[in-house]
Amino acid sequence: MKKVTTLFASVMMLSAVMFGQTAQIPDFKNVPMLLKADGSLAKLEKVVAEVKSKTKGFSYGASVVTFVNILGEKSPVVIDPADASFIVKMPDAETDPETAWNLTKVIPAKKTRELELAQSAAAIGAAFGAKGKSVKRDDVKLEYEKVEPGVYKFRPVTPLAGGTEYALQNTISGATSNTTVFCFGTSGTAPKK
Repeated sequence: MKKVTTLFASVMMLSAVMFGQTAQIPDFKNVPMLLKADGSLAKLEKVVAEVKSKTKGFSYGASVVTFVNILGEKSPVVIDPADASFIVKMPDAETDPETAWNLTKVIPAKKTRELELAQSAAAIGAAFGAKGKSVKRDDVKLEYEKVEPGVYKFRPVTPLAGGTEYALQNTISGATSNTTVFCFGTSGTAPKK
C-alpha cells in the first residue's frame, strides 16, 4: 500500500509539473507583462508619453481631441494575436482589475501612434451650444483570472487583429501632462479599412 501511495504522489507531482505551468509573478505593481505559454514573462514596450490636444474640423463643428502621443510608428514588441495573454500585479489586493486597465487599438500617424482619450466641442462651437462627439475607441474587452491576491492573468475576450498596434493603459492613475502606456503590435496582416 505504501508503494502505491508513493507512486500515486509521484505521478501527481509529475503531471503538475508537466501540465500545470504556473505563471511567474511580476516584480513591480502596475506593470503588465506578456505571459508566455511556458509561464515565463516578457516586457512590453513601456512608453512615458505626452498627453496632447488638437482641433478637428472647422468653425462651429470643430472639436478638440485629447490624446496620448506615442513616439514611433510601431512597437518593437510584436506578438502573435493568438498568444495575447498578460499578467499584472495590482497596487493592492482590493483593486478591481476590470476598472484599472484598458486595452485599446492605437491609431498610427506619421512617426507616432495616438491613443485618443476624449473629444469635446471647440471653444467657439461651445459658445454657440455645439457639443463634441464622443471618442469611439477600439477598446478590447478583457477577461481576468485571479492568480493570487492582487495578481491577475488576463487576455482579450475576442482575438486581436493581426498587423495592428495596441496599448494597455492604466485608467486609475489618470492622464496628466505625461502618462505611461504599455504597447505592443501583433504579427500578421492588418485588416483592410
